Amino acid sequence: MSGADKFKVGDRVFFWTGRGSQGFATIRAIKNGRAFLDPEPDAIKGSDYRTYAGNATKPDRWAPRDYGVRPHHLNTPPKPWYKDN
Repeated sequence: MSGADKFKVGDRVFFWTGRGSQGFATIRAIKNGRAFLDPEPDAIKGSDYRTYAGNATKPDRWAPRDYGVRPHHLNTPPKPWYKDN
C-alpha cells in the first residue's frame, strides 16, 4: 500500500511543501503517487508560487495545484527545507 492509497479525491487535507507553501486544500486528483490540490484561499503561497507579468500568456503556477504533492506532505507537520534570506 503506497502513501497515496490513504487519500481519495474530495478529501480535505492539510498540505505543505518544502518551499513554504502550506494550508488546507481539497484533493482534486491523484496521479502517479501525487495529490493535486485545490488550496483554500487563505493557504500560504511559498516560493513555489510563480506569477507572470499581466500580459503573459502563461498562467500563474503553484506546485500543490499544478504539480501535486507527495502523500507524506499531507496531514503531517510542515518541514520546510527552503527559506528566503
